[in-house]
Amino acid sequence: MGLPMMGMPSGDTPDKARQYYLYLQGHQETMQRAATWHVRWLDLAWLWGFLIALALAILVWVWQYRSTRQKRALYPVDSFGGYTTELAGPATFFFVALTVVLTGWAVALIVGHLVWGQKF
Repeated sequence: MGLPMMGMPSGDTPDKARQYYLYLQGHQETMQRAATWHVRWLDLAWLWGFLIALALAILVWVWQYRSTRQKRALYPVDSFGGYTTELAGPATFFFVALTVVLTGWAVALIVGHLVWGQKF
């Protein structure tokens, strides 16, 4: 013949339902290792490394933008109220490269979260 079916408890009494709930909670609580608070130095290094790299990229971008001579204007200079002007010129190489890197980073994060789930 066969073994009797062992299914989920019926929970026909509040006491049985509470015992089963506590049983499940006991397993949930022991799934992860208990650890005290500590500093995760590698995570801090990544955070500060990213901020330093971002600050350096912005500084180099501003330096390159301010030191590059403007090419011949594609469009006339726009004037707003007589004091503010804006010249529509071609994007610099650094701006294009930075945009490509940041777009690649965003795509990698999104695809990683879709494939492996959000880990943090």
